[in-house]
Amino acid sequence: MIEKLMKVLESGRDSPVLRFSLAKALMDTRQFEDAAQHLQEAIRQNRDYSAVWAALGECRERLGDHEGAAAAWIEGVAVAIRRGDIQAKRQMEVRFRRLQTRSLSAS
Repeated sequence: MIEKLMKVLESGRDSPVLRFSLAKALMDTRQFEDAAQHLQEAIRQNRDYSAVWAALGECRERLGDHEGAAAAWIEGVAVAIRRGDIQAKRQMEVRFRRLQTRSLSAS
């Protein structure tokens, strides 16, 4: 899957959806750093893609960047509210609260 998506990207048909799909495939193989780079490019192309913000938060959390994860989810919630994407909003709020709870427990 990753190889096919990379070929599409290399052919010049770049898009936020392609970057998101590639990032999700990379996340499935635990390549979170590479996935985060593609998610950041997807956001550069379209800041109003709430699923990308959710995935970026997950990547950053998996990489141990809890501040980055929180920032991605906060921005993602704002995007989801603007777009009326209630499910994405709820998902990111839950992930953000869990991150806060774990951070408080570790202190």
